Amino acid sequence: MKIASKSKNFYLILKRKVVRSGKAKNQLFLNNESTSVEIKTPNKNKTHQKEFTSDKRTSINLQSFREVSSSKARLNVKIIQCTNRLLCEVEIDTWNYFFTDPREAARHSFDAGSNTERVGCGDISMSPYDIAWVAMIPVPLYKKTKHSKDFRLAFPECLAWLLSSQDESGSWARTGAVSIAPVLSGLWSLGMFESRAGLYFEERLREIGFTLEHFNTIFEKGIFFMRHTLNEWNIDDIDMKGFEIVTPFLISQLEKLNPPIFFDFPDKERYLKENKRKINLIPIEAIFKLASARQPLAIIHSLEALIGVIDLSRVQNPRFQAINGSYGSPAATAAVLIDAPKWDDKAYEFLRKIISRRSKHVSTLCETRWVIHCVSEMVLNIIREPRTDLDHPLLEEMSANLRCLVEYMKELLIQKKDIMRWVGWNNRIPADVDNTAVLNYLVTKFDPSYSIDIKVILETYWNGKCFLRFPRECTFSVSSNVHVVTLLLSAREKVKNQSTTEENIEEWTNIDNIICSTINFILSKQNENQVWIDEWNVSPWYTTMKSIQLLLSLQNYLDILQSTEIQTKQSLFDHCRKSINYALSVQHSDGSWGEPSADTIGNMEETSLVVRLLRVAAENWPNDIQIKGAIEKGRTYLLKHFDEAMTDTNYFYNKQPFLWFDKQLYTVPRILKASILAALWDNLNSQ
Repeated sequence: MKIASKSKNFYLILKRKVVRSGKAKNQLFLNNESTSVEIKTPNKNKTHQKEFTSDKRTSINLQSFREVSSSKARLNVKIIQCTNRLLCEVEIDTWNYFFTDPREAARHSFDAGSNTERVGCGDISMSPYDIAWVAMIPVPLYKKTKHSKDFRLAFPECLAWLLSSQDESGSWARTGAVSIAPVLSGLWSLGMFESRAGLYFEERLREIGFTLEHFNTIFEKGIFFMRHTLNEWNIDDIDMKGFEIVTPFLISQLEKLNPPIFFDFPDKERYLKENKRKINLIPIEAIFKLASARQPLAIIHSLEALIGVIDLSRVQNPRFQAINGSYGSPAATAAVLIDAPKWDDKAYEFLRKIISRRSKHVSTLCETRWVIHCVSEMVLNIIREPRTDLDHPLLEEMSANLRCLVEYMKELLIQKKDIMRWVGWNNRIPADVDNTAVLNYLVTKFDPSYSIDIKVILETYWNGKCFLRFPRECTFSVSSNVHVVTLLLSAREKVKNQSTTEENIEEWTNIDNIICSTINFILSKQNENQVWIDEWNVSPWYTTMKSIQLLLSLQNYLDILQSTEIQTKQSLFDHCRKSINYALSVQHSDGSWGEPSADTIGNMEETSLVVRLLRVAAENWPNDIQIKGAIEKGRTYLLKHFDEAMTDTNYFYNKQPFLWFDKQLYTVPRILKASILAALWDNLNSQ
């Protein structure tokens, strides 16, 4: 009851628009330790917005911590200040006047109201795969004449990047199977450049500042790398978006070059056979029929792999092209400009804007969702701590930031009728279950007055066994299903506290059955180590942390638990403990978890995920010394690299592994920072 009461108090703080300016001396009451600290809370005004959109916005002024005597309280202050800084960055990137009117920002984030000048923003690693595709786009004159003398590149800087940014290994995207698609696309781009330039090849190279010798060196290193990587590859070990159609397409295109490039590898025949089967399953005419009915289509994201399968001139219309000129992705947009006979000014302009902004081309809706998802976990733990003063200015600033973001997300849901897609400006991409579930959960968690239409989610994504990623698709994501069940349980609790009718009882009996079926589905996807592998993230800890959090929460829903394969609370604990024991067994000697980073055995992202997992474990096994020791070691590791992670803008690009999946691996620094902050706060309060 205390938690519910305090949660309500925090919601009341969220409802207040708390704006403080200038300097103030305040007492910080966290962990029952009173310390004096000078707090600088930024004004939510235009000057503040310009400050945070400058190149210096990621720097953190730690001067205010010097007066704090307690290291624990000092770190709490740092965590909250870093969190507030992160929330400000996300908000400002969403809309220039976000603090003035977040609802207005939402109205300018989607479809007809979208500002098409904003092709997307955020913080994400560069995509060699997309760069290689954009590098192949010729100028309109060459598309018209097909004469080598007229051949130039529309974006020569992209080819220059390929020729100057190759790793020593010969890759453009690190090593292993995840590098296959970007390296194949890079090789095809170089081969197409040589083929199209013909007799003018060396002259065209000199025009962009490179010699024939340098070109040949880069090309040969890439081929050597690819031969080695494909020979070592087990095709069953990877499931990236569009991988089964993109990679075979690139292999076939390289074989058509003059001279051709052939790659033979152990599973090639089986892989190409599977590709042919999947291509034949694509209902081409049905896709055009759905597009004619203005239905968004997920396949647009991988349109480039359909060169030769469909006539891309047929997609050059508003049924496929987004409001800002794109076709699903930069690579898909490039494919239309490469293959369709007619030049597309809108598509070209979209790519030109992205290139001019370099790596900042991720939708902030996706980034905002995950940052707030991590921050909400931290906030809920703050609420649980009875000694935390929710009226403290730092927490009031956090509540003001969250209030803006909740209002923003609420307006988005109202506009899109409770289902959401990951990007605002691409109105041809369908809403996905992950964004839909998480945004609804966050809004209802922080604004109890907001109600959602559960039926819309069920009708759009439920297939009788689990929730699909996109409507009409046959693929699924374990973590997405976890998010949907978490939302349904939250909504179920809200309904139970209200007056019920016979109709409501029947409806929620059906939903209870869906919840149980989905939980059984999630359980069925565990591997031999009792962890989960998902299609969004390489690390098992991303999905395992979320799944164990969900499963252990079923203690509060014993009627649901009894209808699942687990059935009893003891069986639940026994089941979850296997995953936790595995996590304990693979912690590195330096306290980290996961793949190696530039200078340590493990990395910050996976360590933060496992620490968050073990924090839940510690709540359920409070006397377990091994769990507490692992948390402490993980905390020490995170703290050792904390300042560098929060202040060095290149830290996650240069020193940390890329663990997020698309057509290649990428990283999202702001989301990783939010996970680290959530992990550290939880650890401090659990001691």
